[in-house]
Amino acid sequence: MAHDALPQPFLRSARPLLARRLVACLNLALLGLVWAAPAPPHPLTWPAPNALSPAALPIGALLRPAPAPLPRPPFRPQLPARPGNWAAWVIAAPRERPAQIAERYGVTLSALRVAQPGGERAPSGLPLPAGQVVRVPLPLPITPLRRPASFKTVTLRYGDTLSALMLRYDLSERELISANLDLGSLDKLAVGTRLNIPTRETGLLLRIKPGQSAAELIRLYRAAPLAVARANAITLPTELKVGDELLLPGIYADSRRDELLARRERAAQQAREAVVLAQYQAFEAWKTARLKERQRRYDAYRAWLSSPERLALIAKYQRQAQYDTWLAQQAAEAAARQAEYQAFVAQQNAEDAARTQNIKTQLLDLAANDPRPQMEAAVLAERSAPDLHLIWPLDRPRLTSRFGEEDIEFHVEQFHGGLDMVQPTGTPIHAAQDGEVTKSGDGAFGTNVYTVDDALNLTIVYGHLSATAVEIGQQVKQGDLIGYVGCSGECTGPHLHFELRLNGTPVDPLAFLP
Repeated sequence: MAHDALPQPFLRSARPLLARRLVACLNLALLGLVWAAPAPPHPLTWPAPNALSPAALPIGALLRPAPAPLPRPPFRPQLPARPGNWAAWVIAAPRERPAQIAERYGVTLSALRVAQPGGERAPSGLPLPAGQVVRVPLPLPITPLRRPASFKTVTLRYGDTLSALMLRYDLSERELISANLDLGSLDKLAVGTRLNIPTRETGLLLRIKPGQSAAELIRLYRAAPLAVARANAITLPTELKVGDELLLPGIYADSRRDELLARRERAAQQAREAVVLAQYQAFEAWKTARLKERQRRYDAYRAWLSSPERLALIAKYQRQAQYDTWLAQQAAEAAARQAEYQAFVAQQNAEDAARTQNIKTQLLDLAANDPRPQMEAAVLAERSAPDLHLIWPLDRPRLTSRFGEEDIEFHVEQFHGGLDMVQPTGTPIHAAQDGEVTKSGDGAFGTNVYTVDDALNLTIVYGHLSATAVEIGQQVKQGDLIGYVGCSGECTGPHLHFELRLNGTPVDPLAFLP
């Protein structure tokens, strides 16, 4: 479509867009020319302050190295102006924001400076007026320094040591030191330290300093020029400049190694001396502190001898001695009373034993006169029974039905082969004799427990329990918990049916209870 054929509204709306694109293309093209061009040999001059409008500013002056300060500069940059500080002067498009310029050139917004007749200022972030000049600082291209290709840099990590590095890269100590002349210690290596590691030729690695040249260093160290040229991949020594690294193969910094070894020995000696000194100082401090503590204790003791506290303590000890004497008297009197009581108890026990034996004899006589066959069998089993020493399964029970007693109709119909002991439901029942549990649960006497002692041919029955506390096969000792008093089975109230069987024959438990 021809230009004349375009609608006029379209041309009016497209002109700002075309202008912005044209300005951006010019800036990018000039920025590339500045990067590619060498630095100017002299400072550049700038237009007069009245020529700062975009129309008066020449295109070629848009991107230049930052000028050195002039006596009366039209713009005063905030960044220090020094040789090698580069910048780009950008003309803003209509309604263009400073953030867009900063993003375009890869810098921060705070690095931009807006040019004004009175100097420079930081941008506010608002859209800039069309034609506004903005200075954008640019990094100076860094010319890389040369170093031998046979060397690589290793950054020390936590735990790295020189011995580990020498073992890892098959290097000797003198080879590693010759490649790192700035190494200050053979032992103290900080994490992040960068070391030069030779991968092929080894030798002395030097950095050319101002006032030196590669030819002078080769002559000074008497190195073979051909070997040096091959190791550094150069044709002439003049190819290397100040700051480049030069490898002198076959030459080693033995003096530097001796210096580092001597420094290590001095450090070790100083460390040993410091340890000895610290031990001596600690001993002296301990001895002084001990003497002071002894003196303090002695002074405190001398002061305490006549203190009111000591006098009060003496009086307290005297009262304590009197009290101890009184206690001893009371103890002697109590011992006498106890001995008297023990004699009385022994006499009562003897009398009780005699009465118990008399009662048991009477019971045996009564049982012998009882014509029932169960009583006759019980008498014979009791007379031939071993010496049994049972304990009461309940604490202080009340006996309601004795062995063979016909106190109720059921005991008339069925021979009562044990003792009925009354206690409240839930009262603990303890084993009267050692044995093995053969039954535990429902049986002839409601919930009951049977224990058997095979050595004595003794079976003990605990009947009418509310719950058992043992299992079949369990070994129980005299006094162990068997169960709890209840009223299971045929009973008239909570009680324990306690029955002894010798060789299967029920016997009177009272004949063997204390």
